[in-house]
Amino acid sequence: MAGKQALELFLEKHELTRYRVSKLAGIQQSTLNDAVSRSINTLSVKTIQALAMATGQSAGQALDELLKLEGNPIINFIQAHPWLNKKLIEDFEDLLIKAHESGLNLKTVTFNRYYDEGPDTNERAAVALDNLKTQLIDMIDDLK
Repeated sequence: MAGKQALELFLEKHELTRYRVSKLAGIQQSTLNDAVSRSINTLSVKTIQALAMATGQSAGQALDELLKLEGNPIINFIQAHPWLNKKLIEDFEDLLIKAHESGLNLKTVTFNRYYDEGPDTNERAAVALDNLKTQLIDMIDDLK
């Protein structure tokens, strides 16, 4: 999942804008503007229902799709770059287990700078993950 929030990705996937959803579902556009920066599990039922109405889904289907889009940002990044070095991925899997055991919240990790500062290439993706690996190791060590 790229450097975008799940709600933005959801709207893009369905070729919708917040303005269009607000008009289709009768919800204030400011409500959707606020929702974009929030975690999916904090969205109001009203917002979920509006998204469902605009996409022709049930509220449950819309929520399921949003939760899938939100996911773990590191795993989403790795899945979006299947050409990455297998050893680096294996190291990350072990590191993610350690991070989880240490109680680190990885949902706050983003790849916004990666996507904003240059092209999406194999080399840049590997560097981004390697840099994140170093940061996570330091964070885990600091918790010990």
